[in-house]
Amino acid sequence: MTAVIFILIAIVFFVLGMGGIMYIDHKFALAVDGRTYSMKGRKIDTEDPYVRRQFKKFYAIRVVYSISLLALLIVVVSYVG
Repeated sequence: MTAVIFILIAIVFFVLGMGGIMYIDHKFALAVDGRTYSMKGRKIDTEDPYVRRQFKKFYAIRVVYSISLLALLIVVVSYVG
């Protein structure tokens, strides 16, 4: 039974992780809609200061989201079993 719970937790956190990051990236794309930029790995290539600020803001949101999911995963798993 514990293995089933761990599998369910893994599926839920995978969906939350991938879906949340994709949603944050989508919001970034909407925020800079119509402005020129290109992504090179984790870096952004643009001359527009607005796009740079938005990229830094949304990157920070992604980091905070990932860390909070990791902390929530540790809390949830500690209560199983």
